[in-house]
Amino acid sequence: MGLQILRNITSELQCSPFLAIMADETTDSSNTEQVTLFFRSVSDDFEVQEEFIGLYHVPSIDAATLSSVIQDVFARMNLSLGKLRGQCYDGASSMSGSKSGVAKRISDLESRAVFTHCYGHALNLAACDTIKKIKLLKDALEVTYEVTKLIKYSPRRQQIFYQVKENMSSSSDSPGIRVLCPTRWTVRAESLGSVVKNYEVLMQTWEEAAEIVKDSETKARIRGVAVQMKSFNYVFGNLLGEMLLKHADNLSRTLQSKSLSAAEGQTIAGMTVDTLSSLRNDASFDLFWAKVNDKATKLGVNDPQLPRKRKPPARYDDGLSQAEFHDNPKSYFRQIYFEAVDLIISCITDRFSQPGYEIYKSIESVLSKACNQEDFKPDLDVVCDFYRDDFNKQLLQTQLEVLKAHCKHNSSSSFQSIFDVKQYFLSLSSAQLSLLSEAKRLLQLMLVMPATNASSERSFSALRRVKTYLRATMNQDRLNYLMLLHIHRERTDKLDLKLIVNQFIGESQHRSSIFAKYF
Repeated sequence: MGLQILRNITSELQCSPFLAIMADETTDSSNTEQVTLFFRSVSDDFEVQEEFIGLYHVPSIDAATLSSVIQDVFARMNLSLGKLRGQCYDGASSMSGSKSGVAKRISDLESRAVFTHCYGHALNLAACDTIKKIKLLKDALEVTYEVTKLIKYSPRRQQIFYQVKENMSSSSDSPGIRVLCPTRWTVRAESLGSVVKNYEVLMQTWEEAAEIVKDSETKARIRGVAVQMKSFNYVFGNLLGEMLLKHADNLSRTLQSKSLSAAEGQTIAGMTVDTLSSLRNDASFDLFWAKVNDKATKLGVNDPQLPRKRKPPARYDDGLSQAEFHDNPKSYFRQIYFEAVDLIISCITDRFSQPGYEIYKSIESVLSKACNQEDFKPDLDVVCDFYRDDFNKQLLQTQLEVLKAHCKHNSSSSFQSIFDVKQYFLSLSSAQLSLLSEAKRLLQLMLVMPATNASSERSFSALRRVKTYLRATMNQDRLNYLMLLHIHRERTDKLDLKLIVNQFIGESQHRSSIFAKYF
């Protein structure tokens, strides 16, 4: 059954004009290195499909081994490497190394296979850089992590927390404590928010827990967390981190869509950057400052204070100027606010500014400018020079002129992004699409480039469900077939079981002598 599904997928991929590949590695329950592979293609009606191909056991996860696995998959499925137009991996050196990584090795074989560093991983690294470089945010996150450990890793303290919460009617509707995700920075906004919403419950919990705990180290941890939570710095850092990370979390959730292309991912990342940029002004800070002070007053935390004045290090002291210090706490926290906003904007912008984006931008410009009745020839030259024999340049230019005239007479709205162009193509009839066959292929090329490698991450979750510690001795073939049936559930439901049974019986003379064929 799994083999039949793989054959159906292979036949569909062989008919697709362009392909993109996504790969990632993990360790299963038997401590075996597994590499998961997905192919991405676009159908004639512009429906994006990401198909799981299989898991491959590898002795090592170095670039040479992983690139050999990818080439072997192309050969086994009778697919031409010349169809490959996109690669999407994480930022590990073995995958995205500029000199000898998998992306570089595949690009050497097919130069048109543009590499995209998974936008989900890039966003995670941007949030990580922001938090680690702002001491106030880093301290707030560390205190929050300690809070979640003290509550969630102790059934006794967790029960105290629930009892206190039940007794305090004002906190009965607040959510529970959210545990910090150990690997993803962009899903920590809820955890930060849950601590503030349960602040009074937590403070009462620390008082009761400190009385019954006998271990001196644990008691010191509880009292230390209670002291830190009473400081204004923690409340400010908690609310600032929640404000920034909730935008990153929203972007991360959107990027995980299977149908999202790399160009569309860049568009929504730009929207998030614009939103964060709108927070960088005195009016936004005044509102945030008022919110923090109001929350601090309600929670009864300490008043904001300026840090102790420190002399600059000798290597920075030129003796010609005096050190500058803030006059009031508001100006001090204002500096931290603007620094954090500037840093997350610059980190997201830098992480999403990838070399392969330039060709995406050129393709998008060709289509959008043609639809908006603008001059697209300079961008068309760039696209045709890069993709060479993928398109008939003269025919493509003619069809873009037709598209330009058709949009002028049949559409009054402007085309701002590739999403608008896609919606316009979906509104055309089959005859009109035949007339614009090369322009249609250009749009398919644009959509085949993935934004994230989220499908590979989802396959790891499926692997944990299929290969548990009770099935740790399962061989690789059986694992692959079960994974195919599990991930492609819709295809599994459509299988013709009679055909599969008859095929199974006909493969062996011994089976034919025992079983009868089904009609």
